[in-house]
Amino acid sequence: MYNLDGQLRLLACDGDDVVVVSALLQDAIIPGADMEYNPKNNQFIIVANRFCWEIPPIAGVTSSDGKPVHERRLCGVRIGNVTAVQHYDWPQMRHHTLFNLLALRHVDMAEQAEKRTGLQFEFSGGSSLRLITDRIDITLADLDAGHPTSFQPAHDV
Repeated sequence: MYNLDGQLRLLACDGDDVVVVSALLQDAIIPGADMEYNPKNNQFIIVANRFCWEIPPIAGVTSSDGKPVHERRLCGVRIGNVTAVQHYDWPQMRHHTLFNLLALRHVDMAEQAEKRTGLQFEFSGGSSLRLITDRIDITLADLDAGHPTSFQPAHDV
């Protein structure tokens, strides 16, 4: 799951794996300009600034206001076998929008789309993105060693 430098590297190929990817990407900030569909290669590429929930706060380090310091990392996500892209409540100027990822869900679409599957990205504010695929094929990899942050995401339940 991690390489020798401590960077995350993960392959996902089923619904259980999607749950793990969702947890790792929860609260990722994704610039709209950093999401791109390449129909020629049937892949969708995302570069996300993910909050590292799996890494504890940096020991002995606090921000100037006394908050614990956590870590964020740039993370590349490649979804293969994508045959279509759908979106809901999508901003007109998506390239200038920052999306906050709440969850990634596997959506069984066998009855709707000839044995296809869906991967649905749910963003704060109500926007969503659904990728229709022939099968689950996700590659996730950290692209940098990370940077500190004292801003830990919080959610109203």
